[in-house]
Amino acid sequence: MLLPIDNPSADLEAEVVRMYPEHSPFDMIPPPSELTPVRLPIEIPKPNVLAAALSQFKLTSLNPFHSFYGSNPLLLTASVQKMHMPIIPHVARPLPHVKAGSDMSFKEVIDENHSLVLYDNKTCVLKWFISQDSANDNEEFEREKDAYSLLEDCDSSKHTTLRCFGWVVLNSADALKLHPTLPSSGATTVRALLLEHFDGTIPLSVENVTIDIAKAALIALCGVHAAYVLHGDIRHQNVLLLPDSRVVWTGLSSSKTASRDSLRRQDLLNELASAWWLFHSKMLPDKLIGNTHPDY
Repeated sequence: MLLPIDNPSADLEAEVVRMYPEHSPFDMIPPPSELTPVRLPIEIPKPNVLAAALSQFKLTSLNPFHSFYGSNPLLLTASVQKMHMPIIPHVARPLPHVKAGSDMSFKEVIDENHSLVLYDNKTCVLKWFISQDSANDNEEFEREKDAYSLLEDCDSSKHTTLRCFGWVVLNSADALKLHPTLPSSGATTVRALLLEHFDGTIPLSVENVTIDIAKAALIALCGVHAAYVLHGDIRHQNVLLLPDSRVVWTGLSSSKTASRDSLRRQDLLNELASAWWLFHSKMLPDKLIGNTHPDY
């Protein structure tokens, strides 16, 4: 239950929801219990206990330490879930339409959906939207473009995702100049987003997650929500650790915005609760017992 005090009322819980995402749970005084768990070294089980837990996990797929970092403090009661708290659509400044001409040059292929290019004297990533289903292709592109428009227009969302400098539409021949191994979809035009690039970026994993990194990722997700954007794909693969120690979210092709979808304040908090569960009930307990290669 998302509440900052003991024995709260449903009215107070509802008020907390009404204030989100303009006000983050991390700004509450005091914050909700277990929002950022604290575990002392003396509390860590002995190695033989952790080894037994890993053996049990391999047999049952159940981690006996799944609740070691506490219970989810962001879960809402059923009565508050049912309340009418819609997000009012916000119109953001559109992303620039980048004309990919002589000022953009190919550097290297990252994978089939990403390539590095030199643009405006800096290295950027082109994220390509290619599939055999052109309708789905366009839908994912438009969703991510709309999300970045809101994120770029919101001061509270700065540094919570990679920057997006604009969008590109090219014919197939010109697209191949910027991604020579781009898969063919049969479409006459190809869309891409021009994103910020950092050397040395590392995806979040069970091996590198910590309580501090989990907190930073949750605060960053609050920043995404502050732009009235629901991320839509809460997975550790969509969290990046940057060389400047920032933690950011990526992978917004499943995102939702109030201008395109029916979006409620509860939806944003439910997503924050899902992220808390991923970090504190899955990843950190798996790291604790040595399950460093989970199947999620």
